[in-house]
Amino acid sequence: MARIGCGKSGGCRTCRRRKVKCDERRPTCDRCQQSKRDCDGYIIEHRFVDENARTERHAQKKLLLKAAEPKSQSRQDLVISFRSESSPGSNLGLQAFEDKIYVSFLLSNLFLGIPATTPWPGLNTDNNAASSVIPCVRALATMYFGRVHHQNYITVRGQELYSKALVSLNHDLQDPQSRLSLSTVTSAMILEIYELVAFNSMSGWLKHAGGVGRLIELRGPWRHQSPMGRSILEANRVLIIIDCLIKRKRCFLSSNDWKTIPWAQEPESKTSISCLHDILSDVPGLIENADTIQCSDMAPEASLSRHNLVLQKLTSLWSILYGWRVSWQLQNPASSWDVPSTTDQSPFPVALHFSSLVHANAITLYNATLLLLFKIGFQVLGPSFNPLFHLLHLPHGINYRPHIPPNLTLNVRAVAIEICKSVEYHLQEERRGGGTLFLLFPLRLAWQTFEPSSTEATWIQGVMEMIADSTSIEISRGLTRDLVIQSPD
Repeated sequence: MARIGCGKSGGCRTCRRRKVKCDERRPTCDRCQQSKRDCDGYIIEHRFVDENARTERHAQKKLLLKAAEPKSQSRQDLVISFRSESSPGSNLGLQAFEDKIYVSFLLSNLFLGIPATTPWPGLNTDNNAASSVIPCVRALATMYFGRVHHQNYITVRGQELYSKALVSLNHDLQDPQSRLSLSTVTSAMILEIYELVAFNSMSGWLKHAGGVGRLIELRGPWRHQSPMGRSILEANRVLIIIDCLIKRKRCFLSSNDWKTIPWAQEPESKTSISCLHDILSDVPGLIENADTIQCSDMAPEASLSRHNLVLQKLTSLWSILYGWRVSWQLQNPASSWDVPSTTDQSPFPVALHFSSLVHANAITLYNATLLLLFKIGFQVLGPSFNPLFHLLHLPHGINYRPHIPPNLTLNVRAVAIEICKSVEYHLQEERRGGGTLFLLFPLRLAWQTFEPSSTEATWIQGVMEMIADSTSIEISRGLTRDLVIQSPD
């Protein structure tokens, strides 16, 4: 089937990319810390060589046995935990070794580019681990491996494991002891990611996204104060908000308790990105209120009152968002720059590059939030909407280059183009997996901004197809086909 080999360099991704010697300290190297760079962790590089079909199973067995032991730490350490939990005996069969390879490949590729200090949340979340975690991980890892390597029998095996994982998760949901455990939340989250990879319909993903959100809501914000509980929450906030945006319904994360309690014991753990998520969580409720204005059976007085309420909230949220942008720029100067695009098919001659994927994610999510607020403004006020009044109290003299300063973000097309200019960075080989996961939502909103027949919209459709082909995150292919997030225009 395949032959698996390991790269020679043991340095972290950041040092290898900079072509400097790495001290190989784990989980993050000293060289990156001293230079104030994000250490992107360590990887095992796999290469796959097609072999004669006659010797496929024999070769597979030999090579899986050889590759079963992880050669580095960071995310690969979790494979050891996976093995010990899933295999009660010391004599592991071929299937157990295959599982290890699939999980190792999943952790090394689907989340490629996300810092090694960010844990894969949930493989070892608590002492009373839900019984469904391991079946869910096996289903996702097997499906992903089969999709990436175009091995249909492995993909089918992943589908079979998915059915078993659903049964196991439902069992945990019926058990009072495990129903609201972090492990059960993680199991649901893993199957949500499975739907991103397999993607047969948007309803499948929405069902899991809504389920994860409901479990977290039932747990309450107090149960997410521990580092792992907070990590699970942070990993799911944007997906929960997207689910509410699609349904055009208020999000429970917009309440003050959910914005404060998880970080109350460690206020310093709340990052700028977390604050941006706070702002984004208010948008679904604003959309729901805007929709009620157009309700035909509402009395004129009630309609006017709701109209003014929406405008007041929109004004407040826009000002908070611009304030966040100012604060981010002051805290992260020179964290991005423009370079000539290396993609021949791109309609944009200049691309945006960033100091880290965290910086790229912050700016693209900020721009995505801007586009959503523009949509609400146009829905409520029509073409006369102009957000210029939000700029009156912004400080002057801040250099936002190469990005659009807030006083020039009055054109939705310009905001959408800035998202498009970040595509090249997000999809570079060393961060393609993680970069894709961060990019899909903003890029979808950018696509909605352009005319369907425009050069830009056609290019984005091509990018989405390429993402599905190169990363096996199949949902990207559907994002420019289905009306996933309805445009209110």
